[in-house]
Amino acid sequence: MFCPQPFNRIEIYENGDVFNCCPPFLNNYSIGNIFNNSFDDIWNGEKVRILRHNILKNDYSLCSDLCNRKCNNDFNENEYKEIVNNYPEEISVSSDNTCNVRCKICRDNNFHTEYNKEKLEEEIENIWLPIFKDVRLLRFGCSGEPFCSYKESLIIKRAAEKYPNIKFHFHTNGILGNEKRLKELNVYDRIDTITLSLHSASRWTYNKIVRGGNYSKVMKNIKLYSKMKENNLINHFRMIFVVYSENYKEMPKFVKLAKENNATAEFWALRLVENTKVGTNFEKYSLININHKQHNDLVKLLKKPIFQEDNVILYPELKKLI
Repeated sequence: MFCPQPFNRIEIYENGDVFNCCPPFLNNYSIGNIFNNSFDDIWNGEKVRILRHNILKNDYSLCSDLCNRKCNNDFNENEYKEIVNNYPEEISVSSDNTCNVRCKICRDNNFHTEYNKEKLEEEIENIWLPIFKDVRLLRFGCSGEPFCSYKESLIIKRAAEKYPNIKFHFHTNGILGNEKRLKELNVYDRIDTITLSLHSASRWTYNKIVRGGNYSKVMKNIKLYSKMKENNLINHFRMIFVVYSENYKEMPKFVKLAKENNATAEFWALRLVENTKVGTNFEKYSLININHKQHNDLVKLLKKPIFQEDNVILYPELKKLI
């Protein structure tokens, strides 16, 4: 087992903190901050070298049990070293929590950040863009909606202009990322992956979960992404469904919806988001707990043949239930 992520990948968050993986998977082990340190000092600094050294020794003690490691079983000791000369090939930008909806499983309040446009232009030019110089894949949308965020839309547009070989991965709620918007950002023909969070397979359930959403626009854009995938304008189209007590019965229907639209159906377990109604009542909503009254219903559902189909991905918390 070998995880290559500390050697070629980072995630950067709104406060500038840098991680080699999703923070909960690394027990929030940050390797530096782009606003406080030079990126050269971060990318081959002491903290990341400790992490790389451990991984090279098959020591994952800095990692969390939550991790669903993207492992490379063909580990070549000559390929991976503690000091990495090139900048990361893959960067996930989570620079803004701004979103146009309030998904029940994510947030109760609207987040919208205002920016000093002149200072933001300087920040993008002097801090963000230089970090992207060796990037193959640039990802947006882990903390907010990239097509809603002024900051992230500007970073996307500037990166697309400066680095014509970069491909993009967008994690979106599917409302604003239409063909016109993709072309405005100069990324329509440069998308590697679209990841669309839907969490439902019907208008009724969608409206219950996605407060402020627009089901019709999402369905229209799903058809757009499906067509783009069919025409090789997108390499991967992923549809995400976070499983909890109010939507789990729609899981089989969601698999069919994804398959009809050339997408994978990916099921995640509900995760604790504090300071939300769902987070405060986590035990009421999460079906992973064996004591939940609907836990056995979920287990029976997961054992149905439809969840063995090629386009279905069950993340570890759910897969272990069967």
